[in-house]
Amino acid sequence: MKYLIGTITISGLMLFGATATAQAVDIESDATCCSFIQPAFTQEAGETPRYVNPADGDASHNVTSTTTGPDGGPLFISKSIPPGKSAPVEGGQYLSDGTYPFICSIHPSMTGDLIISGGTPQVRPKPAVSLTIPAQKLKAVRKSGKLKVKVKGVSATSKVSLAVSKGSKKLGSASGITVAEGKSKTVSVNLTGKGKKAIKNGKKVAFKVKATVKGGKPASASRTLR
Repeated sequence: MKYLIGTITISGLMLFGATATAQAVDIESDATCCSFIQPAFTQEAGETPRYVNPADGDASHNVTSTTTGPDGGPLFISKSIPPGKSAPVEGGQYLSDGTYPFICSIHPSMTGDLIISGGTPQVRPKPAVSLTIPAQKLKAVRKSGKLKVKVKGVSATSKVSLAVSKGSKKLGSASGITVAEGKSKTVSVNLTGKGKKAIKNGKKVAFKVKATVKGGKPASASRTLR
């Protein structure tokens, strides 16, 4: 009998001592276009919400914050997905207590609120990219009037601007570049008329490119092309 009582006591301690784990909320749209199944969805901070498009739905949707984040893009966002699919709402894990409105950017009349209450938000990484100037022939750059630049997202970054120069002379620029975390994008930077003239002669040209990142640190790269 003592053994049985002891077992029950220990089990009770384990039960009452257990800590509940915060769960990410599912933000679900209604099967009939175009609304979410409820006006607001609540979860604790630190979790990544999930957008669910029901299998019997009749259109593709997404979840897009109406507030701008530090990188210039939406504060949180999911991919646009067809019925029967789900996708993480990236950026939701960084939100602290509060109410955050969102829409479906495909159907802006679809609105809802993500409510964060309790918990601890994850630390949002600052927008950052790395740059490289890929191998390319100087002759090809002169002929096309374009310099290829590879932009890689150290973290998810939008509204990146590039400036290409030779010494103190500005050759060309590009802006509005968006790149996902861990993904790379090759951008062809158009050279200006003066930029084309500046690289017209010589067997080699030393190019430098600088990236300006909204809300983050700048990045740069250089390469001599022949």
